[in-house]
Amino acid sequence: MSVKSVLATLMLVAIPFVANAKPLTIYSPQGGDERGTFIAQKAKEAGLDVQFLGGGGGELFDRLVAEKSNPQADLVLGLTQPSMYALKAQGMFATFVPTWAAALGPDFKDADGDFHMFWQTPIVLAYKTDGMTGIQVPKSWLDLAKPEYKDKFTVGAINGQTTRMILAGLLWRFTDPKTGEISKEGWDLLKAVYANSRVLPEGTDYWKTVASGQMPVILSWYGGVVNNAAKNKIPISFVDTEGGTPIVAESVGIIKGTHELEQAKKFVEWFGTPAFMAEYAVRFNQAPAHPEALAKAPEAIRAGVSQFHPQPIDWAVAASKLNGWLENIQLNIMP
Repeated sequence: MSVKSVLATLMLVAIPFVANAKPLTIYSPQGGDERGTFIAQKAKEAGLDVQFLGGGGGELFDRLVAEKSNPQADLVLGLTQPSMYALKAQGMFATFVPTWAAALGPDFKDADGDFHMFWQTPIVLAYKTDGMTGIQVPKSWLDLAKPEYKDKFTVGAINGQTTRMILAGLLWRFTDPKTGEISKEGWDLLKAVYANSRVLPEGTDYWKTVASGQMPVILSWYGGVVNNAAKNKIPISFVDTEGGTPIVAESVGIIKGTHELEQAKKFVEWFGTPAFMAEYAVRFNQAPAHPEALAKAPEAIRAGVSQFHPQPIDWAVAASKLNGWLENIQLNIMP
């Protein structure tokens, strides 16, 4: 064989390795913080090269839709049911069913295998235990419209995924479950909640404001409250609210059109394993959706999920209406 032929053969052999050397691009709300760093490091140990693009859940959703004809992401990780069902409706996913999905309950997987859920997250109403002097602890999300809670909480930025789930949970109480239409009573209630919400100046440290006692009522996701309360030495209690607590589940899905399909499948297969999910649970106080991983999680995490009564929400219906709800909130509800 000539030198030229040998070189040609080597080039052909090398091509797949060059292609696979490209990192997987993952759009994720976890991408901009220590959670993304942790996932990337563990993926590297498993032989997978990933890079994250972080941002708010709403921001990432809009970006994925805008890039539909020319996808820049290989996977999306960490968006909740409404966003994932809405993306599915636009044909955004490459169907793939990992082996670990067989053990998931029906509420934690798309029936067509387009995406699968891996963490379950209560969207909670909590409070600084020693910060409610002279104020009754709220029993329901609807209590936030009462005048005694004026400036005692903040709703948060509307492009944030947690905020969108808070709003969906509030509005669902006034929603026709078949049509997704919201009563005037619901919109009036939400307007009163926004009127009570404190607007924080840009750059304000939210958890320092909570710690000071100025804003003792907390609207957030369970693991975030636990972690930040511990970090800032804030004594907190949770409310098992009348009418239930929204329980959202974060998902992973492969974007249709990715040039790294096989690598993306390998990532999903690794990421959702009970072993990694249990490790993540310990690190970040997050409750896995997979029953085997949840069983391996610390008792405090299991108790953290079980202390709340879930609010019944048809997320498929909510997903089809959420963008319209958010538009109305921005135009007619927010101060």
